[in-house]
Amino acid sequence: MVSKSIIYSIIGLFAYSQYKRKLNYVNVYYVDSMPNSYNGMSIPPFGVFIDKSEKDNDVLLAHELIHWNQFRREGMMMLPRYILETWKNGYDKNKYEIEAFHNEDKYCRKHYTECVRSGVAKTVYNPNFRK
Repeated sequence: MVSKSIIYSIIGLFAYSQYKRKLNYVNVYYVDSMPNSYNGMSIPPFGVFIDKSEKDNDVLLAHELIHWNQFRREGMMMLPRYILETWKNGYDKNKYEIEAFHNEDKYCRKHYTECVRSGVAKTVYNPNFRK
């Protein structure tokens, strides 16, 4: 049997997510390090997290804000859809990532991970990205 605290937590998270979707701003947090060699990450409904080393990287912030707007458009269902999309098609062919790659040139939109690792991507350079 599922405990009441888990049910209340799920209901609270859903309510908080609905509230955050309606706001015209997002909290952006600059953190000391990101998991899995990522440079930025949108974590609905909490906000956008960016490595402190990329604080002045407006292209990376724009990429993450597209993910935030995807959350605003689709709600919390965006998270399982994003995971399923990555599982089925891979990161570089994930439709949510493709939408967020709009600042990249044609080649990097199709080979984003390679471009980030080689320094060709406009978003960020990170030789350890997704390793």
